[in-house]
Amino acid sequence: MGNALVVSVLYIVVAVSLTIWLASTLYRNGLELLRERDDQQPLLAQATSRLLVIGFALFTLGYAFLLLNISEEMSGVVALQFLIRRLGILLVSLGLIHLLNTLIFLRFRRARADEENEAERSGRRTKRPAPAPSDGPPSEQARQRRGER
Repeated sequence: MGNALVVSVLYIVVAVSLTIWLASTLYRNGLELLRERDDQQPLLAQATSRLLVIGFALFTLGYAFLLLNISEEMSGVVALQFLIRRLGILLVSLGLIHLLNTLIFLRFRRARADEENEAERSGRRTKRPAPAPSDGPPSEQARQRRGER
């Protein structure tokens, strides 16, 4: 089971690495979209982003492990073809799952824009808190606007 074991280990390493990278990217960028949506409640935005990332990671890793199904010994070429095929399926699936999560974040953002437009049409203006003045460097100012310390 030499080649099958090598293929399994390589596949698992790549699948877990891709999932971690995509999950962290989804968290960082999704959090910014959610903070824009819920600027009054930054903790709610952070919690929502974490929950979406957890769901993404669980679904992705579960699917990745289900794809890995080696039942017999393989030659080197067959093992390589198997690995490439499985990684291809995984990458296409990750892309679709990531697209779905991005659409969810964009739906949150669109809902915020719709609320603001409705408020303007009805004569009410939504109040956004003004950023706190800071004498720190620009990166520190950005963190303060986002509510980080």
